[in-house]
Formats: sequence, C-alpha cells, structure tokens
Amino acid sequence: MGKCYFEFEINNNDRFSKLQKFFYVIKEEKSKENIIADDSKWIGYFEEDVLVKFWWPTSDELNEYAKQWKETPINERFTSPKLQRPWDFESMIDAFSNGEYDFVSCERISNGKGKIEFNPWAWPYGGSSAFRALIEYHGFKILSEVV
Repeated sequence: MGKCYFEFEINNNDRFSKLQKFFYVIKEEKSKENIIADDSKWIGYFEEDVLVKFWWPTSDELNEYAKQWKETPINERFTSPKLQRPWDFESMIDAFSNGEYDFVSCERISNGKGKIEFNPWAWPYGGSSAFRALIEYHGFKILSEVV
C-alpha cells in the first residue's frame, strides 16, 4: 500500500504546533512499541478546548451506554444515532497504538494548509478515524484525504 494522508486547513498556528509535536512524539513511541494509552502525559499535548471535544464518560454513563448497546439490534449498533459518541481520549491513543500503519509526517505544506501522512502495512489497517478525530478536534477542516 502507498502512503495515506489528510490535508487540512490550519487556522491556528499555535494549535498546529501542538498537534505536530504530539504527532512526532506518538510516532516515536509507536516505533518503539511503547504507547501506553492511559498514560496521562498525552493530555499535556492538548489544549483544554480540544480536550473537551472528547467523550469523558463517568461510570454511570458507560453503564448506560453498554445497556443501550445491548438493547440495540446488532445490525443498527454502528449506525444508530443514540449510540453515536465522540471519541474518548484514551481510545484514540489506543487506536494509534494498535493501528497497522507507520506515522510518516505532520507538516505545513503551504501557508494555511497542513498534511498528516501515514503508511498502512496492509489492508485492512485499522482505519483512519483516529486521525480524522485528531485533526477535527483541533478545529481544523479536512480539505482532502486518501485513506
């Protein structure tokens, strides 16, 4: 497989710098197979207004979600609006850890435009929705993608 990518609009240079720093740190940790999803260090790479976009469920909310999941017909579980939630932070980190791809780069490719590249090892590779969440939760609009 060739490289996959997301191109996106950069509307906040400081936020892009934080995204880029996170990308290269998690890239390094993934190459060492050393990503620990529940390590609190990952939170430090994100501003508060980015973190609030993730789902931070309480125990009661998780129990309610599990109940709704079981009560929903199997063929509707991934499409039912009542089961749709934002990514939870730890699950995004875990998805990066377990995705079957290498992180390639996160760079500014022009004034106001960035690009995240990753290289899947094979198909299927675990999907690209964690990258999409990472970009969109930072407030950046995805302009094009090859995934």
